[in-house]
Formats: sequence, C-alpha cells, structure tokens
Amino acid sequence: MGLLSDLDSKMEEKGLDGILALGESTSNNPELLYLVGCSIPRGGIYVKRRGQDPILVVSETDLGSSRSSRVKNVKSLGELGYYKMLKKDAKHAYINLITQLVADAGLEGKVVIYGRNKPNVILQISSALRQRGFTVVEENSPTLLEEVMMTKDDQEIEAIKRVGDIACKIAREVIEHLASCRVGDRLIYKGEELKVGHIKRLVRVRLAENNLRPIDEPIFAPAPKSHDPHYAGLDSEPIRVGQPIVFDLFPVGNLGYCFDLTRTICVGTPSAEFRMMYEVVLDAQQTVLDRLRSGMPAKEAMDIACEIFEKRGYDTPRKSSMPKRGFTHGLGHGIGLTIGERPYLSLHSEDRLFDRQVFTVEPGVYDPKIGGVRLEDVVVMEGGVARNLTHLEKVLAY
Repeated sequence: MGLLSDLDSKMEEKGLDGILALGESTSNNPELLYLVGCSIPRGGIYVKRRGQDPILVVSETDLGSSRSSRVKNVKSLGELGYYKMLKKDAKHAYINLITQLVADAGLEGKVVIYGRNKPNVILQISSALRQRGFTVVEENSPTLLEEVMMTKDDQEIEAIKRVGDIACKIAREVIEHLASCRVGDRLIYKGEELKVGHIKRLVRVRLAENNLRPIDEPIFAPAPKSHDPHYAGLDSEPIRVGQPIVFDLFPVGNLGYCFDLTRTICVGTPSAEFRMMYEVVLDAQQTVLDRLRSGMPAKEAMDIACEIFEKRGYDTPRKSSMPKRGFTHGLGHGIGLTIGERPYLSLHSEDRLFDRQVFTVEPGVYDPKIGGVRLEDVVVMEGGVARNLTHLEKVLAY
C-alpha cells in the first residue's frame, strides 16, 4: 500500500520511468485531481519522471488557481510555445506539446498515461510516444495510481469526514421533515400528498446550502420498487405511512472528496416481515464492522455477510450468480475522489484491508414483493480496526 508521498518508490517497484496525466478539467477526472491536488477548471498536463519533481502545464487563465496545487513547477501553455505550435500545425499541436514535455522532462523507457480523456486522444498520444521510442505501459488493475489512491493521508481522511458530517446532518434533517409531514394516516405537505419529488428537491437545496453537490440523483425509493438497489424513486411517486423507503445520499465536497450513506426508514409501522429483513441487515452490518481487521482479505468481509444472510434463508452471490431475493450486490467499495474505487469488498476481490483505507460497508436484502433494506456506513481503518465515520442513527420506524 502507499500514499502519494510513496509515488517514486511505487514507480520503481513497478518498473515505471514516467507518469503522464492529463484532461480537459480536473472535474470528473479523479486521477488528475489526485496528482495535482486542486481544482483546475480547464485541466492541464502533468508530467513526472521517477525521482524528480513533476511539471504541470495549464492555461494562462488557470495559473492563479494552479499555484495552490501540489506541483511546485507550474508552467503556462504560452511559456512552452503552444500557441506558436497552433499556428504552425493546429491539428497536431497538442500532441506535439505533450511529446515535447515528456522529452524535456528527461523521461525515457516505460511511461503510463492517466486521466479521463477521449479514447482517440489517448490513442494519438500513445502512438506519438511509441514512435519516439517510449514504451507506453498498459497496466493491469490495480494500477499504480489505484494502489496509491487506496490509502489516504490525514488531509484526505479529514476531507471525507467533513463531507460525511454534513451529509449525515442533511439526512437527519430530511428524515425529521418527512416524519413531521404525518397527518393521521397520511403524509401531507402544504395541503397536498407528499411525493418523492418534494424530498429530492429538499435534498438538493440542503446540499447546495452546505457547499456540497450530488454525484448523481439521490435515491429515495419507496417499497416495493426499492427491491431494485438502483431504483432512485420517481418525483411523481407518493409517499405513504407505513411504506419503507431506501434513502441513499452520495455527495461530493468542494475538494472533490465524496461520501456515501444509506438508511432504510419508514414513517409509521412497517410489516413484521419487513422488520425482520431490517434486523438481519443490521445484524450483518454490525457483525462485519466488529470483525474488520487490517490485513484481512476484503472478500472475507463479504463472506461474513453472506454467511449471516444464508443462515436466515436468503440468497447471496455465493449461492447464485443472479440472486433474486436476498443479498444481491457487493458489500462495499472504497471512498475518496470517487464512490467506486478500491478496496472492493466483493466475492472475488483480491484487495486487502489496511490502515488508512476508507470504504463503505453496505449490506442489503431485497424482495420483489415487499421491497429492499440497505444500511450503508463509511469507515476508516485505524489501529487495525474500523472507525465509523457515519454519525447517523439507524432507526427504521419514525
């Protein structure tokens, strides 16, 4: 495992001589954002030779914001003659600039390319580098950056925690508002039947007020359609007393770090069968949380959850490749600049859990007839055990 400070040693371990990372923006570009450490609206080009400090090239407009990046050597496109290249050969100017940068940085040998870009751009860059004698390495997963990004430093953990604290506060406020709308055996807001759309609008407003934004549409899924783990709920869908809801919130903060939490809630009294489902999910989650240890295979956590569900008669991915009633997905995933990174707590994961990793633990049970239950917490491994960063109570009935 490693941190960004271990980048050179990781490069040596993998036999890599250089890193090239680029993109039109750091937004939705976690690899470039991770390497530069700040938001650059128009993106840039990052070049690093093993054992040397990296170089970052940005537009003149982004020079100011780039001074706060992790990279000390920041150049503008104009300084490197990019605009002259445009006049001479506009079609190939960008590729020519990159190959010049790589050569000027003294890179040779094996190079890896990172960043979310159009496929044709990556192919053109790879071809140009190969023509100049470089070996562009096509890494297997986990890549160098996947391994480095899997372990968080103190600042990253604190950034994730800040987003989580706000997300938990917003989720609590939304649940309290939902419960306050009960009028007898109905849920009413401003004289009208409460609908999913009202709750989602409230979530979006509260996120914006707290300088967070949703990564994707929040899930607010009333039963029984909540049996589909990715069913988000329709704005026009009414919410009823006694109807369980899966509420999944996954925002991102201004530094790019994310959080992911889920609660299953009900205003009123759910059915006895549904309550039993909830209790087994809660038991599975708490058992896993209690047994997480640094050094253990991530898939072992998945096995712990599967064993609990199977003993209670539910299908799991261990019993069926496509379970229809029971635990139907992986147990968790890493949290950082995305909500889908390593380590993966899944049946066939080859990851191991180590201190400073941040990830979710999100068991769930789904029944097409009565809906779904999911509980999701984010934890950080510290001192060999898991510390829960999700400070939101688990209550089914309100």
